[in-house]
Amino acid sequence: MKLPSPSKKSLVCFSSLTFSSLLVLIGLAGLSGCASLERGVPQEVTILSFPTEASVYINGDAMGITPMQLKLPRKVNHEIRLEKRGYNSAVKYFAPVPNAKAENFIRFGLSRDLGYYVDLEPGTMKAQLRSDLVPSSTGADPFERMAQQALLADARLEAGEITALEHKFIIEQIIEFFEKQF
Repeated sequence: MKLPSPSKKSLVCFSSLTFSSLLVLIGLAGLSGCASLERGVPQEVTILSFPTEASVYINGDAMGITPMQLKLPRKVNHEIRLEKRGYNSAVKYFAPVPNAKAENFIRFGLSRDLGYYVDLEPGTMKAQLRSDLVPSSTGADPFERMAQQALLADARLEAGEITALEHKFIIEQIIEFFEKQF
C-alpha cells in the first residue's frame, strides 16, 4: 500500500508553523535572559537556624522552613526573616560582594552583566533565635524574675512545645541576660 505524498501546500504550512514556533521560543529565551542580566545568575545559599524549623521569608515572601538550601540572584540584596512561635523574629541579609574573579585584569561584559564577579555573602547564613522568655528588664527582684522565666521554660518542655535541646538553649539565654545585668 502506497502512502500519499504530502502536497506543497502542506509542506509550506508545516514549515511556516515550525518557523513561528522557533521565533516564539527565541523570544521567550530572550525575555528570561533579561531577568538574569538585571538580577544576576542564581547562587546556591544555605539558611540555618537554631532552633530549627523556623519559617523563612525572603524579601517578604514565604519560602519554607530551616534548614534549607535555595538559589538566589547574586546581584541584589536579599532580606531574610526567620520566625518561630515562642521566639523573636530574626532579620539577616544576603548581600553581593566582589569575589576573586573581580580582581581579574580582563573582565568580559557578559560575565559582569550576569553577576559572575560578585557572590552573595554569607554563603551559609546561621541565625540564633532569641526566646520570648528572655525578659527585657530584670524587674524589682531579678532572682525571682529569673526563676519565673525558667519555670515557664520548664512548663513548655513538659507540655511538649519545645525539645530538651531548645529548653537548654532558652535557659542559657535567660541566665546570660541576668549575668549581663550584674
